[in-house]
Amino acid sequence: MLREKEYMSKIVFIILWLIGMGIGLPVKAQNNPFKIDDSLYKLYLQAFKYRTSQRCLGLSDTLFNEANRLGDKKAACLAKTIPMSYYMNSDDSLAFVHAVRDLQQVSRQNGYLQYYYHGYGSYIIWILRRGYLFKALQLTKDMYKQAQADQNEYGFYSCLRRQGDIYRLRGDARSALACYKEALRFQQRYMPEQDSSQSLTKIAGYYRRLNNADSLELAYKCALEAMHRAKTYELRTGARMELCLILFQMGRIDEFTSLYDTLKVEMDKAGRVQKNNIYLLRTYRAVVEQRWDDAIHWAKQQDSPSAIYALLRYIFDYKGDYRMALHYDRMFSRYCDSVSSQIRSTDIGAMTLQLAEERMKIEAQDLEMKHAALMLENARLELEQTRSQAVMEKARTENNRLTLENRGLELEQLDRALEQQNVLQREERMSAQFHIVLLIVGLAFLMVIIGLLIVQGYRHRALLIALRKNNDELLVARDKAEQSDKMKTEFMQNVSHEIRTPLNAIVGFSQLLTIPGVQVNDEEKKEFGNMIQRNSELLTTLINDVLDLANLESGKYVMHLAPCQCNDVCRAAIASVEYRKTLGVKMYFTSEVSDDYVLTTNAARLQQVLINFLTNAEKNTSEGEIHLHCSLSEIPGKMTFSVTDTGPGVPTDKADMIFQRFYKVDSFKQGTGLGLNICSVIAERLQGEVKYDKNYTQGARFLFIHPLDLKG
Repeated sequence: MLREKEYMSKIVFIILWLIGMGIGLPVKAQNNPFKIDDSLYKLYLQAFKYRTSQRCLGLSDTLFNEANRLGDKKAACLAKTIPMSYYMNSDDSLAFVHAVRDLQQVSRQNGYLQYYYHGYGSYIIWILRRGYLFKALQLTKDMYKQAQADQNEYGFYSCLRRQGDIYRLRGDARSALACYKEALRFQQRYMPEQDSSQSLTKIAGYYRRLNNADSLELAYKCALEAMHRAKTYELRTGARMELCLILFQMGRIDEFTSLYDTLKVEMDKAGRVQKNNIYLLRTYRAVVEQRWDDAIHWAKQQDSPSAIYALLRYIFDYKGDYRMALHYDRMFSRYCDSVSSQIRSTDIGAMTLQLAEERMKIEAQDLEMKHAALMLENARLELEQTRSQAVMEKARTENNRLTLENRGLELEQLDRALEQQNVLQREERMSAQFHIVLLIVGLAFLMVIIGLLIVQGYRHRALLIALRKNNDELLVARDKAEQSDKMKTEFMQNVSHEIRTPLNAIVGFSQLLTIPGVQVNDEEKKEFGNMIQRNSELLTTLINDVLDLANLESGKYVMHLAPCQCNDVCRAAIASVEYRKTLGVKMYFTSEVSDDYVLTTNAARLQQVLINFLTNAEKNTSEGEIHLHCSLSEIPGKMTFSVTDTGPGVPTDKADMIFQRFYKVDSFKQGTGLGLNICSVIAERLQGEVKYDKNYTQGARFLFIHPLDLKG
């Protein structure tokens, strides 16, 4: 009976293996699972094949250009995943970060946000590999907030996956497994069209690491389901490798050996992408064949010291060398303790820094609230004063009305007296005289009334003018307050990130240099010092830009003019920025005027404009040249300073906005967006202008047109 069960088990395994092999035909047989253009899909397969070689970079560029030409936005996103995958497993950190940003920018522009969050998740994994668990947790929270803003299911799914990775690196296998299972349930419920084999394979691996009978049986089922659900050849190969490891730990050595032999070709193709599982399989195969030296060799190829110590402990225990097994067991325990201690210290340091930042934010908010309260109190007092003045004006008006009424009564009394006199005189005068008197009295009364009305009209008009003036002043004050608040908000939003980024770099590298017990060689010290110096220069440039802009727009700055030799100013600008250019980029200066040519200007502000143009060119030019030229003939009657580079240039639809304050063409590049705006302000003060040459197509060309007739 037992033999029949073993026989049936082998038959079932062979059938499942044949199904896996049938399903595991090359991806080409699946008729383009990404649903992109067939010609582009062939290019993608070729680039993906060489994703562990630098050759994939050129292929991905070709794929991206062809996708844009054909208007296939999804293929363009897929093209950007290839460089990210290559740099993620290389030592070029800066190139990896740029690759992630390129992928996120293209995917968001093209409307395929699943690749945006794929890049986000890959960046978090890259951070985790370097041991920054707390930073990875913060990034995961940021990704969750972004996913909420986008209402994107793949974003929520990626957050669950990355949270599981964080628990895994912290050594909390059960919590990690719970996160992966929750991610799988979320994916199957809300994204049934997505390939869930990768999540199933990862869950199978965690069940395998628990290494008991029930968990191994669950791992076996998950691996089989992953093989069945996998839509690509690579994911199916990963699931089969995991199944092979599970069979070994279940003690089904014959099935392990059979499946291992069929995986040899796939293991060679997988390369460094699946290297840990490949080394683990080769270790197990060497243990089965009792090739102890080979087993030890493959065990030592693992990239984690804890995995190496655990495998060596297992090999020597299996071999019967219990002394060495005990030795590596102690090393494994010591390493795990040290990792836990390092994780705790890293978390405490990061949390301390975050608490300090939050405390500074709260203090800044308190100051802003106090300032706002003072502003509101001032506004309230001004309003009360205005109301008091209005009440006083109303009282004056009422007083004037009563005065006029009294005068009217007095006039009535005079009129009655005159009438009585007229009655007495009527008997003595003729009828004609009586009418003349009445006419004179009437005219006099009318003139008095007209005079009073004229006086009242002038007073009323003066009152209206005063009220209108007060209202205009209040409106101007309100507009200035609103504009000031808006400018303050924009300033804080744009500058806070640019200040925090170099400060974080300075603090981080300074801590690396001062943390006790951290071994840093001279080359790393020099590199950290250079990073601190560069970020200090970035911070200094930012502060100078803010101070210059505030000084220029204060309304009190006086532009002092004096004769200067413009060629000397140009050479000084070149000398002050040349050290920051990319290695291999040529920077030079030419001029149509002689060295003794004198131009009346403010030499410091002229040099500042040229330095800002050259700095902008350095940021965007990775190869080629940067050319500063001084010309009298380009625009007759004016001196034209031009800075030309061979970088990517500025898109035509954005060329009119680059001189606006805080505007940046590429939001991922360092800077506040103030440099070109400062150039525009300086040019206006010097009665000149700055502009971008839209006709130049070999890169970017900025012009500063300076008048020749400025008076010193």
